[in-house]
Amino acid sequence: LALLLQGAAFEQAFIRGLTVLVISCPCALGLAVPLARVAGVSLAARRGILVQDFSAFDRAGRIDTVVFDKTGTLTQGRWRLQSVLPLADLNEQDVLALSAGLECGVDHPIAAEIQRAAKARQIEALSVEAATVDARGVAGRWQGRRVRLGSADFAGAAGDEQEAGATLLRTSDTAIVSWVFLSMDDRIVARLGFGDRLKPGVSPLIQHLQARLLDILMVSGDSQATSEQVGAMLGIKAVRGDCSPVEKARFIETLRREGHSVAMVGDGVNDAPALASADLSVAVFAGRQLGEEAQAVTLMQGDPCQMETFLGFAARVNRKIEQNLWGSLIYNLVAIPIAMAGWLSPLVAVVAMLLSSLSVTGNTLLLIHGENRAMLGAGRREL
Repeated sequence: LALLLQGAAFEQAFIRGLTVLVISCPCALGLAVPLARVAGVSLAARRGILVQDFSAFDRAGRIDTVVFDKTGTLTQGRWRLQSVLPLADLNEQDVLALSAGLECGVDHPIAAEIQRAAKARQIEALSVEAATVDARGVAGRWQGRRVRLGSADFAGAAGDEQEAGATLLRTSDTAIVSWVFLSMDDRIVARLGFGDRLKPGVSPLIQHLQARLLDILMVSGDSQATSEQVGAMLGIKAVRGDCSPVEKARFIETLRREGHSVAMVGDGVNDAPALASADLSVAVFAGRQLGEEAQAVTLMQGDPCQMETFLGFAARVNRKIEQNLWGSLIYNLVAIPIAMAGWLSPLVAVVAMLLSSLSVTGNTLLLIHGENRAMLGAGRREL
């Protein structure tokens, strides 16, 4: 239209306008982001990382805070009953029989371990009526008395009883011990100590993430004393224990309101609210199906150390996206004015447009080639 108004012939104006339209076709720009992301999803899957949300790569590049769940994420989550400490007239056999009765039919690692320990000692579970499961424990009635088994707050442990458990906790240097309290009519009658161990490699993982200048925090449903012990072993200073699933989610939301970009790493169904509240949700696969929308990334090997692998890989994907976008931008900044000046024909514009798309595709293929070489090198080192 500008050329026609200037008095140019219709054919000249039409050909020049067509050339501009062809050369400014946003094919390269349209390929720049999705092509790199699709390649990233495919390559991540080869490393045992399932990316369920394309935007996870972009969000991974913006996080400044990583919050870890403790049990099953940083620790192995394979609980073993290490001690039974009656505090009233009950003996160890009575405590274990009553605990097994309360935990009958409950799907939880602690419940499974109590059942296993009772069976190994040939102790028959007592019959408990009206058993109800809470996020912090199990409650029911036995011989007309209200019985509860779970965290200190749930069972009604007083401050001195919690401190006694914490004191015994610090004497163990071979395993992480969590205390579960058994109460009758709001009176603590026993403590059960469960051992767990850190997963291999989690201590270097925390150090590497801190070296990336990320703030590392930990939340747990276990007691504050137990959580602080694990935090001290890993060098995590910000630790919050005694958190229910809802409290974990609120903690994540509070961090976000304070301006932090938060990644939440957890493994269980209890972590689903916190995962859904985070900017980047990362699930450590533990054989249990989480909500379909709960996590953006799943570490399929069940190893939290894959978190570092994913962050490094996401950074490489984001660099390719930036390179593709800059390449497309430079192409348009150079090519469109040349086409407007009439120095190109439509045929040359078609070739230039094709070359721009091929350049974006080729740059993305370099990412695939580089990752393939890295995986091949890692396989040779293992051999």
